[in-house]
Parts: sequence; C-alpha cells; structure tokens
Amino acid sequence: MSQTPPCSIRDFRIEDAPAVHRWFNNKEATRTLMEQRESFELENAEGWTRAATKQEGEDRKYAIEVPGIEEPVGFTALYGLFRQTAPELGCLIGDEVRGKGVGRWAERLTVTRAFEDFGAHRIYGRIPAFNEAAKKVVAAQGWTYEGNMPGHIRRPDGTMLDCEIWGATPEQFFAAVEKW
Repeated sequence: MSQTPPCSIRDFRIEDAPAVHRWFNNKEATRTLMEQRESFELENAEGWTRAATKQEGEDRKYAIEVPGIEEPVGFTALYGLFRQTAPELGCLIGDEVRGKGVGRWAERLTVTRAFEDFGAHRIYGRIPAFNEAAKKVVAAQGWTYEGNMPGHIRRPDGTMLDCEIWGATPEQFFAAVEKW
C-alpha cells in the first residue's frame, strides 16, 4: 500500500459487544444504513457479535481498530461470499472517527480480502442515494455507478429513499487504490 492505513480490520471477539451496542444506538452512524432498527439492546449486540465471531457461511464481518482507541470504532462486512453472484460490501463507522479516512481504509482492506482471500470476481454495494460520503469513498476505489432504485428503502416512519448500486472488478479496484 502506498500509504500507512489509519486503521486495521480483525475478526470480532465476544468482548466487542458493548462497542456494537454503542454503534447501533448512534443515530448519526445508523442514519446512512440500508436498514434501521427501532431498538438494539445489549442482548441484541451480544447475539450479533456472537454470530460475527463465527466467520462461517456466506458472510464475514470485521471489527475496525484505530491505534490509541481501546474499542473497535465500527465494522465492515462482506455479504454473500462463495456464490455465483458478487459479494456486497457493508460498512458502519460508529464513533468519532467518521470523516477522517478510517472508513475509506477499512473498506479498502475489506475489498482487498474479498478479491485476494475469497476470490471474488467483483464487488458491489447498495448506497442510499443521499450518502455522498459513501459514494465518494467507493468512487476513489475505482467503483462505478451502475444504477438507481427509486424508493427502494422504506424507513420506519414511512419515508421512501432511493438507493444506488455501485460496483467494481478487481482490475478497477486495484488500479484505483494503487494511486493513493
């Protein structure tokens, strides 16, 4: 990598549950997620974290660590590995590091794993159309806009939001991040 990443990703540990609980109860962090939960108790976070630690099946979730911060600051995920279709990237930056390049690097590390460790032939993401920061991140990684799904997301209050599809091949991704 041409720069030193400000973060790393690792497998989840059960003791990460309090951080997971904090992220999913952070309205600013969850505002840009595809789905929002009406409530997320510590018990929910423990179950989510327990499932994430298993690293089996079609999904992989990674805790994002930043030097000098005791608990993980968010997570990345690959959904739908080992299929004939491309896996989907997910990301939540749950703490004070948003806007500081942590998500950008965590996504780069995760997508690199998708291609190098899991042999993905491409990657895609569904991004709420209003999420300009996420679109900027994936564009910097060589992803291309592939289309819009009007009214694809329905929030609990009934608000309908458009969702954009973005994707990249390994060639597009590695050519773009090589320039960082």
